[in-house]
Amino acid sequence: MTAKSERLSVLSDAEQEALYGLPDFDDGQQLEYLSLSETELALATSRPSCSVQVYCVLQIGYFKAKHAFFRFDWSMVEDDCAFVLSRYFHGEAFERKAITDHEHYTQRSLIAELFGYRLWSTEFLPQLVQQAAQIMRRDVTPGFVATELIVWLNEHTIVRPGYSALQELIAKALSAERQRLGALLEHALDDRAKAALAQLIARDDTLSTLAVLRQDAKDFRWRQMAHERQKRAMLDPLYTIAKALLPTLGISQQNLLYYASLANFYTVYDLRRLRPEQTQLYLLCYVWLRYRQLTDNLVDALTFHMKQLEDACSVAAKKDADADQLRRAKETPQVGRLLSLYVDESVADATPFGDVRQRAYTIMPRDRLQTTAQRMSGRPSSKLARHWLAVDTLAERIRRQLRPLYGVLAFASVTPNNYWLAALAWAKNVFAKQQRLSQRPLAECPVKLPKQLEPYLQTSDADGKPTELHADRFEFWLYRQIRKRLRSGELFLDDSLQYRHFSDELISTDEKANVLGQMDIPFLRRPIETQLKALTDELHAQWLAFNRELKQGKLTHLAYDRGTQTLTWHKPKVDKHPAREAGFYEKLPLWDVADVCRFVDNECRFLSELTPLQPRYAKKVADADSLMAVIIAQAMNHGNHVMARTSDIVYHVLEATYQQYLRQASLKAANDCISNATAALPIFPFYSFDLNVLYGAVDGQKFGVERPTVKARHSRKYFGRGKGVAAYSLLCNHVPLNSSLIGAHEYEGHYVFDI
Repeated sequence: MTAKSERLSVLSDAEQEALYGLPDFDDGQQLEYLSLSETELALATSRPSCSVQVYCVLQIGYFKAKHAFFRFDWSMVEDDCAFVLSRYFHGEAFERKAITDHEHYTQRSLIAELFGYRLWSTEFLPQLVQQAAQIMRRDVTPGFVATELIVWLNEHTIVRPGYSALQELIAKALSAERQRLGALLEHALDDRAKAALAQLIARDDTLSTLAVLRQDAKDFRWRQMAHERQKRAMLDPLYTIAKALLPTLGISQQNLLYYASLANFYTVYDLRRLRPEQTQLYLLCYVWLRYRQLTDNLVDALTFHMKQLEDACSVAAKKDADADQLRRAKETPQVGRLLSLYVDESVADATPFGDVRQRAYTIMPRDRLQTTAQRMSGRPSSKLARHWLAVDTLAERIRRQLRPLYGVLAFASVTPNNYWLAALAWAKNVFAKQQRLSQRPLAECPVKLPKQLEPYLQTSDADGKPTELHADRFEFWLYRQIRKRLRSGELFLDDSLQYRHFSDELISTDEKANVLGQMDIPFLRRPIETQLKALTDELHAQWLAFNRELKQGKLTHLAYDRGTQTLTWHKPKVDKHPAREAGFYEKLPLWDVADVCRFVDNECRFLSELTPLQPRYAKKVADADSLMAVIIAQAMNHGNHVMARTSDIVYHVLEATYQQYLRQASLKAANDCISNATAALPIFPFYSFDLNVLYGAVDGQKFGVERPTVKARHSRKYFGRGKGVAAYSLLCNHVPLNSSLIGAHEYEGHYVFDI
């Protein structure tokens, strides 16, 4: 059994090999890195003996490849040594002597000086510690910190320290960051706030409050949304504390989401065992995130019910119009017979009208005749009138489903004194007094009704003067206007993830200089006018080159029509060889899905990108079989229970692997690893429409879900009676670059920005 290291796990095995492992050159890399310039060769030949010179050539080549120095013996570099001897020392006597420490360190100094690098020493440690502290404000994960530190060292031409030194540095920086946050929380949180946070993880009967908060709503039904509102109200005092406190901690939103994920990852028992300041930090971040998620759920429910009610109104109005049209069609022959009585020559002029009336009653009964006459004497109801009549039938659903949602959401506006928000606040105040809107004076309403809607949204007296609002109709109309303005961006929600204002993503002008200094990105320090001028000049040069190649006929896939001044793209013709293709695919062996996963992992090591959520407590990469089993279980929508029953891996191992290793960040890194390896294949460019141009596309895949959530929606076409989501992906040459989960009911065109 391999002993676990006491050091912090910073890099995966593949990353350690890439940065600190001795280079393993192929033929092309030998030609690239071991072919020396005159200056480099002069340095190597200045060393005293042939073996030392060969060692120096190899060290120069390895430094060019990895910007690091290595200790190696001759048996480790057989192929590279043979290449160097045949290229620079042909025919010379070569004896494999060990290199002394003095010679090794002398060569290091000379090679570093040749390439303008400085060797690592402890004098750079304070700068690196300061840099690590700044990086951790952006992302506290050790792998990200290590990567950014290595980038900083390369930019400042400093040879990176050994892996153990990097581990110690990052571990101390993590400890310092933890102590900094702990001290801030200890000073900022009072006893009442600490007690409220502790109450979240206190066990009450069978479930803690945190366990209740973690449960997701299954659908948008009234009872589920009532539970969502209760959870949101439960979090409201703590969210107020988190909203005021978290900005003072100086952590990025990335770190905030990471700490929140830890509160979701750990069990309640684990959270009670952690240091109090750690638990408080995780819980505060989780409260901040969960409160906003619950707000988004309520807005999604609001949108869902609004659409349901609007569709119901349209259906009811259309049904009423169709029924009225059918009724008129049935009555038309009878009305024609009634009118024929006036021109019937068999009826004498002296006939009493009572007799005529009795004949009319034989054609149409008196009651029907009376109602038909009343209906036909007036104008037919308009489509708009029928719509508002349908709203009257849905008043109970409006009060039950919409009013509670609009009542708890705090909308804000980009413009001050927004009259829609004033109208909503007025309506909330009236409902809080257990009154109806129609009981309030019409002059109190902050919104001026549109002229064309006045007959439907208010009632009038005999003289035609408006007296009061039509309560149910006005309430529905107000909710619809709020929803429309929320979608357009005129209104927003401060305490939301999806519906907050764009300014929340920006930093203040006062913080701009400090943030730009920490980011250390040169082009951001340039004036925007200069930057735009450079980009405009570059674009202009590309347009000129494009126009020149088009006129010269080099762009054979494009045709320009001078009459319409439009470009038309033509798909290049490709010769098809079905027999050759069939013969090629027949030679491919049949493999299981697990074997395919193993083959891909051998080629690109994508499983090493599935790093643990808490690297301090996971000292080695997870078992490959467990990782692949969990990936297949989730990809095929079986779940860990089914996989445990059909495999030789027990459930608790699968569940622990799933919770620790599979999350958005690690899956994205693994997908990037596979995508980059695919793009590096020699055949990759030939799958493109054009060898010189990469074309992208977006498409959605429908997936049924095992557990119902508010994002999963019905789609009879794809899921039958079930529910599911759509994975909307951006592809380039059949390789997925990015993906987003959306509801199966949503229009995919709203999620792509065409250029």
